[in-house]
Amino acid sequence: MPNWAENELTITGPDVNKVLETMRSEAIDDQDMRILDFNKIIPYPQIYRDMDKRAEEYRIKLNAIANDDPQRKEKLEALGAEYGVEPGAPWIKDGYNSGGYEWACENWMTKWNACHVHLTTRADSSKPLCKTSKCAYCQTVHKTESMIVLTCQQCGSPLPDAEPIQAFLEFDTAWSPPIPVIEKLASMFTDHAFELKYFEGGIGFSGHARWSDGIEEFHHQYEYSGPRGG
Repeated sequence: MPNWAENELTITGPDVNKVLETMRSEAIDDQDMRILDFNKIIPYPQIYRDMDKRAEEYRIKLNAIANDDPQRKEKLEALGAEYGVEPGAPWIKDGYNSGGYEWACENWMTKWNACHVHLTTRADSSKPLCKTSKCAYCQTVHKTESMIVLTCQQCGSPLPDAEPIQAFLEFDTAWSPPIPVIEKLASMFTDHAFELKYFEGGIGFSGHARWSDGIEEFHHQYEYSGPRGG
């Protein structure tokens, strides 16, 4: 069981919803990844993904062979031959334990994806309402003041919000904050600002970093003895 780092990420800019759409996964059972999925920003390599999938398929097939099945021996032999292992082997190599763990630590700076993710959006009162909006797909500019539904009249694509918003995400990561992930996200959306605060009371550190124009403005780290994280 790891120590947990508690993270707070604030995103501001002209089209925060576009950022949120980029970093979430669709049609997936994991509710956390439906809000924040590191794979959408720095993808976990396909070679490890395929090995993980194969190992999970083997586990499901193995568990489906009942102990009292009169053909258990034959089925175990057939399953072992299919996956190239001894009959009844309790597991096969997955990607995470064949280099995926090391890859995640190096590229995400944490061994797992984000957990316990919570998203709040609110109006960004520091910016004026947008009177016009440009479609990201066909580049048509629309006057948005009288529009009820923000949809491009030329191609039907959704338009950026007329009312600027801020996004505030709270999430946990194992052992350390995902600095490379936020750094990459900032480089993808150079017209947005990303501010990260993190707390890890077990080891005893916290930090505060900010990126704008695609580059890091500052990153301060402190000793921490509070109740958060750990």
